Amino acid sequence: MVSSVFSGADMKNKLATCVIPVAGLIGTPAFAADMAVKAPPTAPAPVYNWTGWYVGVNAGASFGSVKTDFNAAPVTVTTNFSAPFNIPGFAGSNTESPDGFMGGGQIGYNYQLSPIWVVGFEADFQGALEKDSNTLTQNFSSTLLTACAFAPCTATGTTFLDYATKIEWFGTVRLRAGYVWGNGDVFSYVTGGLAYGKVDLEGTSTVSGAISAPGVSGLPAFSITHAIGHSHVNAGWTVGYGTEGRLAGMPGWTWKIEGLYMDLGHLNDTDQSPCGRMACTVTATGGQTFTHTHFTDSILRGGLNYHF
Repeated sequence: MVSSVFSGADMKNKLATCVIPVAGLIGTPAFAADMAVKAPPTAPAPVYNWTGWYVGVNAGASFGSVKTDFNAAPVTVTTNFSAPFNIPGFAGSNTESPDGFMGGGQIGYNYQLSPIWVVGFEADFQGALEKDSNTLTQNFSSTLLTACAFAPCTATGTTFLDYATKIEWFGTVRLRAGYVWGNGDVFSYVTGGLAYGKVDLEGTSTVSGAISAPGVSGLPAFSITHAIGHSHVNAGWTVGYGTEGRLAGMPGWTWKIEGLYMDLGHLNDTDQSPCGRMACTVTATGGQTFTHTHFTDSILRGGLNYHF
């Protein structure tokens, strides 16, 4: 009898030993299902690399400012029946605004110092259609009481200064330095360096009039004209600001917007007398015109670059 009781207890112990692990196994899937599963790490978005060479094209508008100081010498009028008349010269200054379309190309190199700082250089060459013109006039009247053999004579007329200023082409060689933003694909920069270009002032200076005397008709008219100005390739400086950005979906291509201020220095001219080194045979002499012209320009342009 005792033997059978112990056998029953042993069976209960063995059954409990088996049931507990099984229950643990049965509960394991439910516990695992309740656990959060970590997503795999996401790779960081690639950062645009600005280091390297690039070439591009650009177009825009130029808004020049050209100040000219002028000084026209007096004119002497002589006749075979009077003493010489001295027509006074005139001086002053005038500012023109040659503006127009411009376009060209550029080449450059960037070096990315860090994730946010980029330095480099750029050279460009531009054709320009910048021109403005003006006409300045001054009337005169000069009377000599004892000038003529027969009566007091008066010389009256007008001095014309007709001229145009132009910037025909220009180029720059500049440093660029700035920072990148917008996930590294936009570059804003300051820029400055050398500027050069062909500047031009061309025109004529004319003094014309007539001699009159009371009660006398048929007295001669007079006129003298000088060609003034010339062109020259000037060197100067430029500063500006710009932004360049990556074109989505077009690997290697960027857009740019840039503004520059440019100073191309001065152009001086003294015209030659129409008589040259020979004796004058005209009735009016003198009137040579000296000009001192300062050329500056403001540029706004957009462009495209391809980075190698």
